[in-house]
Amino acid sequence: MPTATYNKFTPAVENMLEGINAGTDVWAIKLATAIDQALGTITEVVTGGGYTAGGNAVTVSSSAQTGGVFKLVLTDPAIWTGSGAGFSFQYAALVDTTTGTNVGYWDYGVSQTVAAGETVTVDLDATNGVFQVT
Repeated sequence: MPTATYNKFTPAVENMLEGINAGTDVWAIKLATAIDQALGTITEVVTGGGYTAGGNAVTVSSSAQTGGVFKLVLTDPAIWTGSGAGFSFQYAALVDTTTGTNVGYWDYGVSQTVAAGETVTVDLDATNGVFQVT
């Protein structure tokens, strides 16, 4: 018997993501000191030194499925500016705040210290999006 090859139904990609409702949910970038990839949890930076717990909101620029690839494009979050004693973080986490789901993260490799007057900018990819599902 010949081997069968799996093929997806192109519209199904977006339908699979409807549990998250990627295009209409509310999103944020939160800064974190630790993550647990297996559990999908983060240890968010506490309020103080220029950071407010809950992170900074981002808005949906576009969310679409084309040719079986769903892409979510978000605007950059507001810039954080250190104050007083500042704060430290290692991760920027993408969070669907509507569902409370930590979707992904960017790892800066080592703890980053943000002193008073210094800024943190998380630059999201406006071309390829924050994620694609194929």
